Amino acid sequence: MKRLLCLLLAALMLPAWAFALTAGDTGDEVLALQKRLRSLGLSTGSADGIYGNQTAKAVEEAQRLLMAAGYGVSPTGVADDDTLALIHSDEAESALRTLLRGSRGDRVKDLQNQLIDLGILRASADGVYGSQTAEAVSAFQKRARALGLNAGQADGVATPEVIRLLDDDLSQYGFRAPVYFDDSDPTSLTEDDLYAAACILIDAPSGRVLFEKNADAQMYPASTTKIMTLLVALENADLNQTVTVPACAADIPADSSRVPVYPGEEMQMSDLLHGLMIRSGNDAANAIAELCLGSVSAFVEEMNRRAQELGMTGTHFVNPHGYHDEQHVSTARDLATVTRLGLTDAAFCRFATTLSHTLPPTGKREAVTLKNSYEIFDRESDLFIPGAAGVKSGYTSAAGFCYVGACQRGGETLIAVILGVQNRTRGWTDLRRLFELGFAVQ
Repeated sequence: MKRLLCLLLAALMLPAWAFALTAGDTGDEVLALQKRLRSLGLSTGSADGIYGNQTAKAVEEAQRLLMAAGYGVSPTGVADDDTLALIHSDEAESALRTLLRGSRGDRVKDLQNQLIDLGILRASADGVYGSQTAEAVSAFQKRARALGLNAGQADGVATPEVIRLLDDDLSQYGFRAPVYFDDSDPTSLTEDDLYAAACILIDAPSGRVLFEKNADAQMYPASTTKIMTLLVALENADLNQTVTVPACAADIPADSSRVPVYPGEEMQMSDLLHGLMIRSGNDAANAIAELCLGSVSAFVEEMNRRAQELGMTGTHFVNPHGYHDEQHVSTARDLATVTRLGLTDAAFCRFATTLSHTLPPTGKREAVTLKNSYEIFDRESDLFIPGAAGVKSGYTSAAGFCYVGACQRGGETLIAVILGVQNRTRGWTDLRRLFELGFAVQ
C-alpha cells in the first residue's frame, strides 16, 4: 500500500511531460531522464536528449532493480509513467542505487576492487556482478556483522548502506585486510594482509620456510610452468647448437603468448630459451620440448618425472608452457622447490634473470629485441623492489596473476611464490611485502 501511494503521489508531482519515453524519442524529457540516470550511476553516456540504446539499457537496469525491490514494473527499457515516477522519486532511490546479481558497469567494477582490496574477492574486477561477487559481498556482510557493523543480512546484495560501509576505513573496527597493512612494520605480516590465494617465502640456500599461506593448495600455475621447462631443457639441450624450429611451435592455442618463432627457421637453442623466459613464448616451449626429447608428450613426461623426483607431490604437468588445463596444477611449495634447484645452476640463473636479449635475424624475420619491462625491475617505478632478480610470471583468467621471484640483498637470497592474485600491481605488492618480511627476520 505504501508503494502504491508513493507511485500515485510521485505521478501527481511529475511535470506535464511525464509520459512513456522510448527509443528514438528526443527532447527535454529525455534529457531530464538521462541526467537522473547519470546521477544514480546507472548510465555513463552523455546526456544528449536522444533516447538511444544506452539510455534504453539504463532504463532497463533501473526497472530490474525496482522489480527486485518489489515495485510493479518490468525490465522493458521503455520509460513508461510508472517507471518515470519511480526513477524521479526519492523513495525508490535506495533501490536504484543498489547493486545485485546481473548488474554491470563501472559501479560494479569499483565494488569489486574494494572487495579485492579487502582480500575477500578472489576474482578480477570485470564489472559483472556474478556469483563470485555476490558470494564476496555476502562474506563481507558476515565479517562486518561480526564486528557489530550494520551491513544487513548476508544476502550478497550491495545496498547503498553496504557500499557506504565499504568506503569507510574499516581498520578502525579491527578489520584486517591487504589494503590496511602497515608496510613500515613488515614483521607484522599475516595471511590476511596478502592478496594472493597461496604463497610461500623461503631462504634459498637452506630451503627454510619463512612464511606460507595455502602453500600446498593445488593451483593453476600458468606460465610459471616454464621454470620446469627451462630446468628440463638445460638438462637435455646443447645451448650452442643451431636448431630448426619444428612444426609443433605453431600448434598452440590462438590466444597464446608468442616469441614469435616460426616453423622452419634456424636459430640457436639459447635464443629459444631466452624467448621462453623473457617473452614467455608458448611457441618456444613446444619447440624446445620436441627438440630436446623428440616430442612434446615425451618432454612433458620428463617434466612430471623430475617433479616426482624433487618431491613436488602437488604438481602435474599437461603441457610445457602452462596454458590452462584443469589437470595442469602445481603448488606454491612445489614451485619454490624447483626454483631453488634451478638457482644453483649458472645457466638457469642467466636465463631466469636476463631482462633483455636480441634474437639475431633469420630467414623468416628481422632481428627482434626481447625485453622484460616489469615494474619491480624499474628503479623509476613506485613498485621497484631492490635486489629483485627474475624468475617467471604467469597469467590466465583461471589462474590469475602468478609469480615466482628471487631477491638478493647483503649476501642473502630469498625465493617467493605468489599464486592467484587478481592483477600484477597487487602481485608486486604481495611480493614486496614477502621479501621485506624475509629480510627483516633473517
